[in-house]
Amino acid sequence: MKAKRFRPALAAILLLAAAVTAGALDLEGTYAVRGTNPGSQGEYRGEVVITGSGDTYRVVWSVGTAYVGTGVVLDDVLAVAYVDETQTAVGIVAYRIFKGGDRLEGIWCPLGSSILGTETMEKE
Repeated sequence: MKAKRFRPALAAILLLAAAVTAGALDLEGTYAVRGTNPGSQGEYRGEVVITGSGDTYRVVWSVGTAYVGTGVVLDDVLAVAYVDETQTAVGIVAYRIFKGGDRLEGIWCPLGSSILGTETMEKE
């Protein structure tokens, strides 16, 4: 009988812990980005701006070509679908989130590719 009394308290503690963890995550801002194209076909550098929009994130890359994407967070991963400025190159990137959002390390590929590129972002 006593165990049943602790269940609501335990649930409240777990919800509070989840809220504190989510609150510690700060992805919004400007990042310096560097990456490699799939198949080691060259490197690139540039800037990325991430802004929150409800439950999602808007991600804008300026890496010679402009890309825009929409991302969602699950646990410690930011997953983003993107398209280039001409709306012809579509792809996906998944970043592991480090330091509360100050550093993101990811893998990416264009739609239909079987080879991955890499990308690292550091908040400026």
